[in-house]
Amino acid sequence: MAEEDAVPALDMMNYGMYVIGSHGPMGRNVMAAHWLMQVSFKPRMVALSIENDARTLANIRETRVFSVNVMGDDSRELIAGFLQPADPSKVLGRSGTPGVVDKLAGVAHKTMASGCPVLKDALAWFECEVEGGLPTGDHTLVVGRITDGGQINTGKPLRDDDLGWTYSG
Repeated sequence: MAEEDAVPALDMMNYGMYVIGSHGPMGRNVMAAHWLMQVSFKPRMVALSIENDARTLANIRETRVFSVNVMGDDSRELIAGFLQPADPSKVLGRSGTPGVVDKLAGVAHKTMASGCPVLKDALAWFECEVEGGLPTGDHTLVVGRITDGGQINTGKPLRDDDLGWTYSG
């Protein structure tokens, strides 16, 4: 069986919608992310997969910290703005369009002691310190130990299938 034959199965996998916050040489940044999961209870750790050429990954490599914002199902419009890359050539057919430089412009947020942003409209948040990483094809898997967190709002967490989106295949 060719690996392409697995695409329908991969498209059926559900993921939460998160906003990852960072700061560093690429400036303060947020990005929408799907591929995040808890990987340890003691200590509490998560694994996050990020494209190798993402500004967020460059920031995380430099500062070794990031924030995770758990988004609610009422944040669809907000999260759509975080999907736009700074480099428009990353999106097929967009090479002449300007990128989004400051995704936090006009977005209510708090900068934590780590320097990472937490969105005031998120359901909950946590911050991580990097424990390790692993190149995984066109992405890098970052493992972070949770150092702080809290709940801001109540509601149902947003998932990619709520939006009709897939990030797979």
